[in-house]
Amino acid sequence: MLADLKKKLGEEAVEGRSLPLGDVLWVWQPETPHCWPESIASQELIAGWILERKTFADLSSSIMDGRYDEQKLRLLEAPGLEAVFYLVEGSDALFGLPVDPERGGKGGGKDHRFGGGFGFRVLNRMLPMSTLSTTAVHIQILSGFHVVHTTSTSHTVASLVGIHRAIEATGMETLAKTGLPLQTYRSFAERTRKSCHQRVFEAFGRMLRVVPHCGPEATEALVDEFHTPQSFAAALRNNSDTDLLLRLKARQRGARAPVSAAALAACRELFT
Repeated sequence: MLADLKKKLGEEAVEGRSLPLGDVLWVWQPETPHCWPESIASQELIAGWILERKTFADLSSSIMDGRYDEQKLRLLEAPGLEAVFYLVEGSDALFGLPVDPERGGKGGGKDHRFGGGFGFRVLNRMLPMSTLSTTAVHIQILSGFHVVHTTSTSHTVASLVGIHRAIEATGMETLAKTGLPLQTYRSFAERTRKSCHQRVFEAFGRMLRVVPHCGPEATEALVDEFHTPQSFAAALRNNSDTDLLLRLKARQRGARAPVSAAALAACRELFT
């Protein structure tokens, strides 16, 4: 993929680098003409755009082992970003609609099912496509990321080229108009680098993800509301399931409550 991008964008435009966060990050190089303050004029600046790439299998495994929640949180908290692209790659139908890259739109393509039945799902721990589609909707609507669905590596390359051209056309001056503080790459790397020390709510989220019926949406809602296992255990002891479900639903502003009665019952077994 790196070689294909260099062919389409030029050797100087693409660089392989170990990133602290995400799979693709756009930066303005020091030699690019600009009028930034002298203190940062000789440093790389974050352009404000980052992309996380997942195949269906990658997305499935990251949801089950907790990396999905951890990565999404780090993307939400990363400094200097105007927008996040979450690129999901696979020939199956995301959002219930297949993508036909030849047409550049949805519909009309063959719906190649990822997998091959029950045996494949057991061996590879592949979640159903309905679950992955729900996750993609959650990423887009609740997290505010731009979800891009591609069908192959070549389709991904074409999408990256399009995004790159759009960012390049806006120019560096557009970054100043967003109101975001200017962020050097060095500062970005230091502030987003993975830490070996988990925060309490991250450990709490990983605990919840192994509880039956506690999916990504339920986990996020419970962590946002209670923050720590101790606080959640106290709430379970002092409130009925009905009270807790009403409390959690109130946070959704009329939307469907992300936590079910079955999930709360399973949580009671673990925390009380």
